[in-house]
Amino acid sequence: MQHVTKQALLGSVAIIERKGEEDDPVSIVTKSLDDLQKKVSEELAKVPNGTEIKALVDRIAELEKKSNRPGGGGSSLEERKDIERKALSAYMRTGSDVEVKAAASDNNVDGGYFVLPTVDMTIRSLMTDISPMRGLAEVVSISGGTYERFYSIGKRGAQWVTERDDRPQDTARPELIKHSYGVAELYAAPAATRTLLDDSAVDIASWLTGNATHDFAETEGEAFLTGSGTDNSPRGLLTYGTTAEKDFTRAWGKFQHLETASATLINPDEIIDLVMSLRAPYRPNAQFVMNTATAASLRKLKDTTGNYLWSTTGNLTDGIEHLLFGYPVTIDEGMPSVAGGALPIAFGDFRQGYVIVDRQGIRLNRDEITQKGRIIFDVYKRVGGGAGDFNAIKFLKMKAA
Repeated sequence: MQHVTKQALLGSVAIIERKGEEDDPVSIVTKSLDDLQKKVSEELAKVPNGTEIKALVDRIAELEKKSNRPGGGGSSLEERKDIERKALSAYMRTGSDVEVKAAASDNNVDGGYFVLPTVDMTIRSLMTDISPMRGLAEVVSISGGTYERFYSIGKRGAQWVTERDDRPQDTARPELIKHSYGVAELYAAPAATRTLLDDSAVDIASWLTGNATHDFAETEGEAFLTGSGTDNSPRGLLTYGTTAEKDFTRAWGKFQHLETASATLINPDEIIDLVMSLRAPYRPNAQFVMNTATAASLRKLKDTTGNYLWSTTGNLTDGIEHLLFGYPVTIDEGMPSVAGGALPIAFGDFRQGYVIVDRQGIRLNRDEITQKGRIIFDVYKRVGGGAGDFNAIKFLKMKAA
């Protein structure tokens, strides 16, 4: 019986060599695999009991299968999510973190918590849908307890002089303003009975994700508009003072408002004035924010020929953009309705005008001691927020009643 060694077999195949930049690496590898497999098949036909060669053929077939798989054989995002959901469900049902350790990229057993990055991002994407401000504002992740940033208020100091004029020793210079954003803990504690957790038909991971998502979104979304800012909690956009003074004339720390002529009605010209009050650098990313009632009243505005000024191709539904005077409209039910002295419409670049600060990720503890027969899931995160550039957002203020 003729014996063919692996070394002799592999030595009979030409070494791969790139001859120029025009050669395709994928084509080279594919052709080499085909040549190798053809050579092996020829040699295998000559050998009655080619056990080693048969194993090599199977190995080549497996490598070829992986090379044709998207991503080079790596797990897809959906596969990764499925692994993490199963790990989360196993932990919630049994308290065992064996599967969690295998799935998590960041864990701290001593601290009693774990973070599954894919699940965490799933929660964040859902929160964007529910809380418009999280989707509109700039979101910054930090590892410490405070986030600081600086704003430069430019002051023009250049002056024209002739050749023999005296130059002033001092001219106006930019002023730096520092803003600090703290973070406070946002906490939720959904609970389930042991019987529910023992029921394998219940998708317990999705239940926890959905519960925490809606609870956090509603609470923080409210804070981003009306929060007090005490104890490092978010300070709401509507809690800052407003004034009729224009940019660079009013004190930093206040937004500009444009007042309507009526306490109960909004004139189309007032919307145009609001848009034009925002300076050109902020307009490309600008949009309106208002609640459904205000949007409905604007939808009813007509021109002198009876045509609606705000025309849309669909229904007035949350999550669907309808252009008003060329700009998108976001519906946030936390905005005030039309009433004397209220601020029912905000317009501007919210990514420049408001900052949301997240510290690390969402955390989870499993507690089966506090209440007998019930498992409490301690879910928490740390978040803060506050105004950024006070020139980036303008408000329409209703005349006092």
